[in-house]
Amino acid sequence: MLVIDDSSPDGTAGIVENLIPKYKDQLHLLKRPGKQGGASAFLQSFEWGLKHGYDAMLAMDADFSHDPKYIPEMVTASSGCDVVIGSRLVKGGGIENRSIIRNIISHSASLYCRFVLNHPTTTIKDWTGGYNLWSKTAIAKIGLASIFTRAYSFQIEMKYKALRNRCKITEIPIIFPDRKHGASKMSALYFVKALIDVWRIKFSCIQSSTVKQILKFAVTGGLGTLTNLVLFFLCADIVKFPEIPVSIGCFVVAGTQNYVLHHKWSFAENTRGTAPSIQKWLAFLFSALIGLGMNIAILNLMLRHVVLPYKVIAQACGILAGMVINFLVSKFFVFRRKNDDEQTTQN
Repeated sequence: MLVIDDSSPDGTAGIVENLIPKYKDQLHLLKRPGKQGGASAFLQSFEWGLKHGYDAMLAMDADFSHDPKYIPEMVTASSGCDVVIGSRLVKGGGIENRSIIRNIISHSASLYCRFVLNHPTTTIKDWTGGYNLWSKTAIAKIGLASIFTRAYSFQIEMKYKALRNRCKITEIPIIFPDRKHGASKMSALYFVKALIDVWRIKFSCIQSSTVKQILKFAVTGGLGTLTNLVLFFLCADIVKFPEIPVSIGCFVVAGTQNYVLHHKWSFAENTRGTAPSIQKWLAFLFSALIGLGMNIAILNLMLRHVVLPYKVIAQACGILAGMVINFLVSKFFVFRRKNDDEQTTQN
């Protein structure tokens, strides 16, 4: 057990220090100067756990709103999962002693997250809860350095990134007793910020993933072009084979190279766990022909109707249009992530 204390005035650190000799190598204390927030405490605890060689980290609040009796069940469930969520919103779970309004807000917040973060595997019910067990595999896939939200939003961000990285997730029901003493830290400002953060999480992941795929797609396409030109030079210029059959053969060879690289690298996030297939290969070659057709169409259109200082400008526009078409067809059809492949969330 690791207790993180931000110079709490209630004497928590002193109590833990007195208990450490009794629980040698089982109880640890991390004291931090000043109030740094719950999100940073959780993230620092995960780093501490990884540094000290733990296979999983179970994060929970220490005010008994997260009942320790669920820990054995969560640890057992983790044997087949990367993330275990102590859920208030699945069957068997619930919140005690909370007003109807507060319950409506909790359920509405979860529905809001499910609507915005409409990932194909989204079956998570409790997005905002903080009683979660994370395996070191899940934390490595998520990347702690990538977590940019704080306050309550970081729980949502970590779960969404776990889903996007195909972590196996399960939810077990817990009863969450509402606080009997003290006041909630959730202000109206926190609530509004959390609503905005959900969209920030969504778009940051989309942009990061798509930009990487576009860059990899372009690099792979460049390698394919180089392969095409080298083969054409060797076969048509050196060996003197007929140009048209050689051109067709070069297209097939370069296209096959591109297909394999896209499957293994450019769209690896979508194809992970699947093998290349003849059907997808043919579909990719067909999409390449569609891109080539767009290239020629844009080239002819610009040369006929636009006055250009250099014809290569029309060719560049055609290549760009063809690449965009090829990328979109590849991303959303050829290398599309199937729902069946993504059913890694258990409920």
